[in-house]
Amino acid sequence: MRTVYLKGRSRGGPTHSLYRELIRYPPEGYTVLTRKSLYKEQQSLSGLDKRQQLVYKVDRKLQDISLIRNIWYETKTLSYVCIKKAEKPHALLESGADLVYCSQQLTFAKLPWIVDLEFANALANYGDIRLIRRIVQKALASKYCKRILPWSDWAKRTLYRSLDCSALRDKIETLHFGIPPKRFVKKKTGDKLRILFVGSINLFNFLNFEWKGGFELIEAFQELNKRYDGVELVIRAWVPPEIMERCSSNPNIRILYSQLTEKALANLYESSDIFLFPSHMNLGMAILEAMSYELPVITLNLYDIPEAVEDMKTGILIPPPPIPYYIWNGAPNHYDRKLLFGIRHHRQWLVNQIVEKTSLLIENDSLRRRIGREARRSIEDGEFSIKKRNEKMKKIFDEATQK
Repeated sequence: MRTVYLKGRSRGGPTHSLYRELIRYPPEGYTVLTRKSLYKEQQSLSGLDKRQQLVYKVDRKLQDISLIRNIWYETKTLSYVCIKKAEKPHALLESGADLVYCSQQLTFAKLPWIVDLEFANALANYGDIRLIRRIVQKALASKYCKRILPWSDWAKRTLYRSLDCSALRDKIETLHFGIPPKRFVKKKTGDKLRILFVGSINLFNFLNFEWKGGFELIEAFQELNKRYDGVELVIRAWVPPEIMERCSSNPNIRILYSQLTEKALANLYESSDIFLFPSHMNLGMAILEAMSYELPVITLNLYDIPEAVEDMKTGILIPPPPIPYYIWNGAPNHYDRKLLFGIRHHRQWLVNQIVEKTSLLIENDSLRRRIGREARRSIEDGEFSIKKRNEKMKKIFDEATQK
C-alpha cells in the first residue's frame, strides 16, 4: 500500500468536499494522509488563529476601496511566494509518504509532488499570476513536480494562457471531480414541489451568497410563488440579515444556516425536485452533488459549468448577461467590482430568465424527471464518477511514484 500526503491550503477550517471524497475513495493501492491524521489537529472555523482573523477583517474593510484593494491583493500574492519558500516540510517528511498532493498551491520541498488547480490563478493564491509567473513556471518545471491537474478543460486553458507551457505539456492533464454514486430511490415526499439552493455557511465569506446568485434566487422565487401554488424554496446557506428579514414573512421559504449532518443534507437533496443555482462562479461540488441525487439543475452557462451540465439534457443553462465575467487569461473576474455592479445592473434580466427556465420544469413533470435521471446517469458513469476519476488518478499516482 502506497501513501499520498494531501497538503491542504490551510491548517484550519473544514476540508473541501472534493478532498473528503479523495480521502474516502482513494485509487486502489493507495491511502491518503492529511496533517490532521498525522497530528490529530482540529481547528474549527471559529477558532482561526489571530493572523487569519486579521486577514479576513482587512479583506472585508478593503472591499469598497478600489485602489487600496488592488494593492492589497498584489501584496498578498507576492507575500504568498515568500511564505511558500519559507515553509519547512516537517509534516511532508514525517508522513513518510510516497507522494505529496498539493491542493492548489506550490511547494518547494525536494520531494515528488503533484498539484491540482481550480484555474491558473489559484497557483498565485488567487491573485494576479503575472506577478509571480516566472516563479510558478520554474516550480512546475521542476523535476520534483510530477503532474499538474486542472479540475476542468476550462481551467487547463487558463493555465496555457498564463504560462509558457511548452515544457509542461506532458505534465498537464484534466482531472475532474469525483462524485460517489448515491444509493437511493427517488420518492416524492409531501405535497409541495421543492426548489433547493445550497451555498456556503461560512460567514467570513460575506459576498458568497451574492456571487452564487442568492439575490436573483430570492426575487425569482417571489415571482414563482405568485404564479404557482404548492411550491417551496429551501435555502441551505448563510444568508445576509436583510434577506433573512425579507424572507421571514413568506411561509414557503425555509432557510437552514447551521451545519447539517451528512445524512440530513442527503435527505434534503433526496426530497427536493429542482436545484436552482444561478451562480456567477465556476463549477462547484454542489451542482454535481445535486445531479447525483437526480435533480435537474438550473444554472448559468459560465466557465467550466457546461463541461458537467448539458443544456436541456442533464440540466438547464441560462445565458449570462453581457458583462466582463472573464479576465485576460479566461479566469473569473471576481476581483473587479465592475463585474458585481454589472450583475446588479442586470439583476432583473437574470430574474426573468430564472423564472422562465424554472417554470418549464414546474409545469412539465416528465421533463423534470427525465433531466434528473440523465443528470444522475452522467455522474454515475461519466467523467465525474469516482470510477473514472480513480482510473485516471491511479495511473497518475503510479507514474509519479516510480523510482
